[in-house]
Amino acid sequence: MTTRIIVSSPSMELGGANKTMASLLNALKDRGCEPEWICTGHNPTSDDGGWLGERRFKMHSLPSTQLSAVRQRQALLLDHLRKCSPCIYIPNFDFDMACAVPALSPESAAVFIVHSDEPIYYDFVADYGHLFNAIVCVSRFITEKLQRLHPEWAERIVHIPFGVDCPARIPTREKEPSAPLEVAYCGRLSFYQKRIQDLAEIIRRCHLDRLPVRFRISGSGPDEKAFFQSIAQPLAEGTAIRVGFLSNAQVLDLFANSDALVITSDFEGLPAVLLEAMAYGCVPVVSHTVSGMAEVVQSDENGFLVPIGDVDGFVRALARLAAEPELRHHLGSGAFERIKTGGFTLTRAAADYENLFKALLNNPNRISYKRNCEVIVPEKYRLGAKIQKRINWLLRDVSAQ
Repeated sequence: MTTRIIVSSPSMELGGANKTMASLLNALKDRGCEPEWICTGHNPTSDDGGWLGERRFKMHSLPSTQLSAVRQRQALLLDHLRKCSPCIYIPNFDFDMACAVPALSPESAAVFIVHSDEPIYYDFVADYGHLFNAIVCVSRFITEKLQRLHPEWAERIVHIPFGVDCPARIPTREKEPSAPLEVAYCGRLSFYQKRIQDLAEIIRRCHLDRLPVRFRISGSGPDEKAFFQSIAQPLAEGTAIRVGFLSNAQVLDLFANSDALVITSDFEGLPAVLLEAMAYGCVPVVSHTVSGMAEVVQSDENGFLVPIGDVDGFVRALARLAAEPELRHHLGSGAFERIKTGGFTLTRAAADYENLFKALLNNPNRISYKRNCEVIVPEKYRLGAKIQKRINWLLRDVSAQ
């Protein structure tokens, strides 16, 4: 029997969770599964998914609704899921629709993916984890943490790391001896989590120290205006280049023509951008987060792990790569091999997910609760929360006068 997989997301904007899901669904389609992706936001036309490129799965959106009409959107989704039963349902950071899982058909299974070492994921699992047949964690750290926090669900908490397509060989990088080190940043431009204030300082330091380093920055986010203003001089002199929005294929081309990747985050899960860059032989120069990074990167073997917020450490690592071509080649080769042979390929990830899905659908005993057919209204839409929000607005307005 063909495994039907229904994924929902509140938007189709470009981000790590959506990007990895798109790759996974393509790979599952190639394995004979029947994947489908539904955008469930109240205004799905605001994100068209143009970054997706080639896709081999169905994709559509729920009709536009009022922002507060979460019950209506849950009902529309549930109606579709029941028509597709038996199926696997995955709410991809779709916390509102995940609250409809109690009304899912008993022949279907629900899988929640913890994409990040972020409080919102731990809070959601604490409140609603009992509703899911499996909770997939993208890093070993997140897996072990959740198993400690919720030992009663330990068998349902599984570790499946992301996987990426890996080329047959590292792209050739023919560089003149005087050419600068090409460094890529590809991600959300946000002070929160991504610490792009550190990235800006790294760029300014490399520029002031006249290091032969050139940064290419792809992405957008809530703090992009302040970020680009803070590196105005490097941008003007060409040591930093704003490359704008890139499709998935263009991102891979960026990595194929870059020597290194910089990530300055406070926390991550297992960044897809890290795996993709390493698969193309980019040397990762990344912050030493507790989740994800250290499970892939080994300093002086396939990249550099730098303490969070250590701007000097980032600059020193980039200076070494710029000055030592042999080191750059050694670490780039190590990065490529780590992805190719270390269990981080898309082929491996798709096989692990397919095996999990088949086990859930073929073993009804894995469903350890009785669904009561009553959807849960997310707290932010409840009357009490709305009243409290309005009070907070009023208090804020009074204090501002």
